[in-house]
Amino acid sequence: MVLKWRSREAVGLVGVLLALWSGMVLGSRYQAAMDESSWEVNASIFECKLSHNIPFYGQAVFERGAGEAARFRLQSSTPRLESGKAALVAKPPLWKPGVAAQDLGYVPVARGKAPIVLDDKYAAQLLEVLFDGREVEFTRAPWYPAEASSRVVLSTVNFQAAYGQYLNCLAALLPVNFEQIRRTAIYFRAGSASLAAAEEVKLDRIALYVQADRSVESFFIDGHTDSDGSREDNLELSRQRAEMVTELLVKRGISAERITTRWHGERYPVASNRDASGRGKNRRVTIRLEKTAGPVVPTLARTEPGGAG
Repeated sequence: MVLKWRSREAVGLVGVLLALWSGMVLGSRYQAAMDESSWEVNASIFECKLSHNIPFYGQAVFERGAGEAARFRLQSSTPRLESGKAALVAKPPLWKPGVAAQDLGYVPVARGKAPIVLDDKYAAQLLEVLFDGREVEFTRAPWYPAEASSRVVLSTVNFQAAYGQYLNCLAALLPVNFEQIRRTAIYFRAGSASLAAAEEVKLDRIALYVQADRSVESFFIDGHTDSDGSREDNLELSRQRAEMVTELLVKRGISAERITTRWHGERYPVASNRDASGRGKNRRVTIRLEKTAGPVVPTLARTEPGGAG
């Protein structure tokens, strides 16, 4: 029995060595079989993801966040590809013989768990290839010594239905994300408390985002001016600006109880008042948003001059 067990152990060891040798000589091909190929969509108004599972490798992910450009990521559980450049090819699947492959050039590879990250232009190109029914193949030397390169293939099987869902998600994405609006500056013309149309668009985007993200709890609105005119007049003008922005946000559905409104006149410049460009930056109302870290607690409105800018 001992000899028989050792014999099986030896056979198993030989099998492992042969598999390792085969991988080193022939390289590895990572691709989902036809009956295993799946594309999954994770959709929300904050982020859209279209992901494809690649057995024994990891995932290919197309993604776009609110207010951001799309991108493509190839990720693995462990580093598999060597740094450098991978050849990118659009290939017909096996059931479409006679169709020529298309060379799409080379893309950068960084050794690690996310070796390939491509921008929105490449992402759009890859989606077009897959929608056209062609596979996407990345070829690059593995991180271990080998005589042949590894190939990672994105299958077209079950792609189109998921792609339709992904497009629907993209159409519903918010135009901005929280980081883009958490600190917003609204600018004014000299001596004026009225807003240009482009500045009102900023308020529209804030209101649209906040209606979707209920974790935004507090708004701090601070009015400022440049140094032209008297301090008393500037303090009054900053009050008018701050209260007008507050009123416009309330009209857009934001509860007044969540807003703290303050004004500071010329006290807190962010640029020099010696030139027109600097004064233009100082004529502003800043809007700062804060999210709740725990249970939602109503914030009483407070209107007061002074305080930190």
